[in-house]
Amino acid sequence: MDTNTPFDPFLRIKADKVMQLIDSVGELGLATSAVTRHPALAGLELEGFENAAHRLELLTRQVQELASALRMVPANQVFERMRRLARDLTHQTGKKFECVFKGEDVEIDKVLADKIADPLMHLIRNAVDHGLETSAERIAAGKSEHGCVTLSAVQQGQEIHIAVSDDGRGLNREAILNRARQAGLVHEDQALDDAAIWNFIFQSGFSTATQVSNLSGRGVGMDVVQNNVRALRGRIVLATTPGKGTRVTLIIPLTLAFLESMIVRSHQCLYAIPVDAINQVFKPSDTEVVHASASAIEFVRRQDVLVPVLRLHNTIGQRAPLVEQIIVITQTAQGVLGLPVDEIVGEQQVVMKPLEGQLQDIRGGAGCALLPSGEIAIALDVERLGEGLLSTHGAARTATHAH
Repeated sequence: MDTNTPFDPFLRIKADKVMQLIDSVGELGLATSAVTRHPALAGLELEGFENAAHRLELLTRQVQELASALRMVPANQVFERMRRLARDLTHQTGKKFECVFKGEDVEIDKVLADKIADPLMHLIRNAVDHGLETSAERIAAGKSEHGCVTLSAVQQGQEIHIAVSDDGRGLNREAILNRARQAGLVHEDQALDDAAIWNFIFQSGFSTATQVSNLSGRGVGMDVVQNNVRALRGRIVLATTPGKGTRVTLIIPLTLAFLESMIVRSHQCLYAIPVDAINQVFKPSDTEVVHASASAIEFVRRQDVLVPVLRLHNTIGQRAPLVEQIIVITQTAQGVLGLPVDEIVGEQQVVMKPLEGQLQDIRGGAGCALLPSGEIAIALDVERLGEGLLSTHGAARTATHAH
């Protein structure tokens, strides 16, 4: 036997086996909770049981985390495809640019890595085709002849931030606004802030390109990016500076297998709200409840901030007054959103399953959350949930202040 043969510390495991392991570990967690919290144990004095049950739950959580870690891969697996794309774009567009990669060692859930590749390809194509100027235009603007597109990944808490940025011309505010008016997406005299205008580029069929090329002009791309990111329980943040460039950041959860959530009950239905999205929870007083006479939107005032409220059920006749509800304030990319609920059940890590069949169309649903009690909660995507309401918040807030 050759003792000098180097030891390989890695094992090659099929992805589907890891998926099966994660599913089994999730079921193990549910079974553990069902045993340790069984109603038949209430009132019994079992020596050492509480400590043993606590130890079992801790070990189960550790196994869940280790199983999830097996599905993590370095971001470089995604970045390699982008390197090839950048080389192809150099030949297709004739533009001179460098593609810089940062955070290649950041680990991403394998499922996320596979599904995030297409959105990133769309973003890089847009950055090169729409964002970067030609060499002559860059020199005339006092820039380097060579442009730069940067793809970066960084972990922040329980989220992965993957950004595509360029040092090009930035988004054309007037061109986007004029195209939106032509498409009937906004009235001629309607005033919009920058964030609302940038959101138009995510509309299906929206494009400011005057000519159709192999890369752009068909109005297909950014809407695909948004839909794919939403399917991953993620969100998009866009920042742009005229003449300086644009940065699009995809913010996605660290893993899709488990979700740290607050379980709430509303109208006998259970919901799971991601803990990371929650700002605060409180019961409003009469003075904190505000009604806008010019709209149907309800508000609560909290620390001098007017928070729009979204009912999880549209049954107006059965609505309880807000002062009788518990308000969960969540943070979204467009602002804060209040969700009235009847009861806070507790905080726990839940096993996530996809919404399928008729459940796919549930408003704001991100998946099914399996609870230790055996019940099923709807995991909420607060970004999608409040999208329509928050887009009209500005007009409603103006009307509220006028009264």
